[in-house]
Amino acid sequence: MKLTTFRIACVASMLLMPKLWAANPQAPDSTDPSGQKFSEAPSKKVLRVLLLGAGSSHDFPRFFLGTDSETLKATGTMDVAATPNLQEALTLLPQADVLVFSGNADQYGTDEFQSALNRFADAGKGIILLHAATWSHPWKGYNDRFVAGRTPSHGKGEFSVRITDTKHPLTHRVAADFKIIDENYRVEISEPSKIHLCAENAPDGRPTPNPSVWTVNDPKTRIVCITLGHAAEAHQLPEFKNLLINAVNWIAKR
Repeated sequence: MKLTTFRIACVASMLLMPKLWAANPQAPDSTDPSGQKFSEAPSKKVLRVLLLGAGSSHDFPRFFLGTDSETLKATGTMDVAATPNLQEALTLLPQADVLVFSGNADQYGTDEFQSALNRFADAGKGIILLHAATWSHPWKGYNDRFVAGRTPSHGKGEFSVRITDTKHPLTHRVAADFKIIDENYRVEISEPSKIHLCAENAPDGRPTPNPSVWTVNDPKTRIVCITLGHAAEAHQLPEFKNLLINAVNWIAKR
C-alpha cells in the first residue's frame, strides 16, 4: 500500500510539474532567452506588443512578462511576445508596434539597447515604462527623455491611488479612487511642464501626492509611465489591468 501510494504521488507530481514550469519557467532575475516570437503576421487589426523586463528585486518572468502577457492577450487584439533577454529583445523590437518596458538590469544601460530604444521612439512607436523602469537609472539620457524625472525611493504597503484626469483614455474603466498593495514610488518630476498627470498615489509622508500614471510630451512618440506593479497584488488587480490595456491602446492611437 505504501509503495502504491508513493507511486501515485510521484505520478501526480510529474503531471503537475509541467504546469508549474509553464507558469514560471525562469528565475526572478533570469536574463535567459524565452524563445517567444510574434505569432501573427503584421496586421492593422492586431497590435504587436513586446514585453521586456529583467533585473533585481522583482519577479520579472512571473508578473511583468507572465501575468501581463495574459492580460494583454485576453483582449483578443494583441499579439504579445515577452523576454528578459537583451539579444532576443533587440531582434523583436523592430517588429513591435508597442514596447512595455519594466527592467532595471545593467544590460539595459548599454549603448546597444539605449540606441535601439531611442530609434524605436524616433520611429513614432510608443513606449510604456512600468514600475522599475521609472526608477532613477544611471543610463545616459534615459530618465530625461522617457521619464521626465526619476524615483530615488519608495514606501510599501496598502495605499490609495486617485485618478486626476478621469476623461483621459488611460483612465477609462478605472475607478476614480482605489486601494492597492504595492510599492509607493516617491517620484521626482524634473520638468512638470513636460508631463500630463493622470493619476497619483497617496503622499506616503511627503507634503504632496506621488505621481502614479502620466504621459511624457515627446516630439516623436507617445510615452506612458506607470509606477505601479511590484508584485501579484498589483498585476492581478482589475484597475492595474485596465490601466495597462488602456496604455497600450492609447500608445498605439487606438
